[in-house]
Amino acid sequence: MSVDTTPALLQVEGLAVEFATRDGVVPAISHASFTLRPGGCLGLVGESGSGKSVTALAIMGLLAKPAARITAGRILLDGVDLLALPPEEMRALRGGAVAMIFQEPMSSLNPAFTVGDQIAEAVRAHARVGAREARARAIELLRQVRIPGAERRFDEYPHRLSGGMRQRVMIAMALAGNPRLLIADEPTTALDVTVQAQIVELLRAIQAEHGTAILLISHNLGLVASLADEIAVMYAGRLVEQGPAARILGHPEHPYTVGLLGAVPRAAPGDAPLTGIEGMVPDLRSPPPGCVFGPRCPFCVATCRAAEPALRGMGAGHASACLRAPLDALA
Repeated sequence: MSVDTTPALLQVEGLAVEFATRDGVVPAISHASFTLRPGGCLGLVGESGSGKSVTALAIMGLLAKPAARITAGRILLDGVDLLALPPEEMRALRGGAVAMIFQEPMSSLNPAFTVGDQIAEAVRAHARVGAREARARAIELLRQVRIPGAERRFDEYPHRLSGGMRQRVMIAMALAGNPRLLIADEPTTALDVTVQAQIVELLRAIQAEHGTAILLISHNLGLVASLADEIAVMYAGRLVEQGPAARILGHPEHPYTVGLLGAVPRAAPGDAPLTGIEGMVPDLRSPPPGCVFGPRCPFCVATCRAAEPALRGMGAGHASACLRAPLDALA
């Protein structure tokens, strides 16, 4: 098997994030590391509260300070550590080289301004153009995200658009600065399955046409499977499995990943029924000893509770933080 030697666009190395709360310090991310190559798509997967969105906000430099604090690690974009940049340089990168599509377009768009004006403002934030050129570029972006009647839609207010249209507007705003890295945080939340498929197809087209790398954040492995070439699975702030998408989807080597796959709806006759993951995500202020997934894991034994397992190679670029992997031997 050939090894991809393309230099990484994004490298997250040993990232650790904590939040100060009234009830004490919460370690939200525990030494997470992953890479994303130019033009690739990495799916960051996990339940709500697993740390996916916190990871994205850390990359964007949007963590709420002083409550949130990065305590360790580096975030490299083309070899430049974003955590070491002065605020003004980070602001210049944000929305330019790296952009983000947020979960809720209705709360992210300003209801007092037309969608066209908001896209044009994003254009002017990253290019020295006049109002007329910014308008033309905004209309072109509306066409690029496949909104029909782009000239007419330019003057619409957010509440006049459907959820799918608003999400397309958010994607257009993210593309205004010609980003090399696009972070999509649950981009299909609250959309019906038909519109979800359209958004995924749109992201795939953007990736193919512009060579944009995508960090796709989702709790839905089925959605991630349709777009990502690499997958990183996060649980309770820790990366528990990562590797090529085909490998993880076909041969998961962490019980949590197995559980997530069991919760993906299936349509074919004779497919296995849906299964849930018993128990709840632990309180990160006092995580269980050893493997944090241990209390919910059907394969947990005494050694799993002795020490927190590190990611270890399973071959073909695949790594799992499970002491009992390979799981085939336990079936």
